[in-house]
Amino acid sequence: MKIAVEITVFGHVIKEVVDYPGQPASQAEVIQWLMNQTGYRWADYENAAAEDRQIYHLDDSVVH
Repeated sequence: MKIAVEITVFGHVIKEVVDYPGQPASQAEVIQWLMNQTGYRWADYENAAAEDRQIYHLDDSVVH
């Protein structure tokens, strides 16, 4: 089944219509499924070398 998903992360809104496997029984089930579909990573940005920080500048409007 297709479900509409809207996720807000630090003020950035992501909206997608996605194929969900089956019929969700609860919001918790959908959240667990979303977490399994999500790749994320983090780094100590403040103490990283300047070259390493460039990977996190995804928005061209960011002042470097």
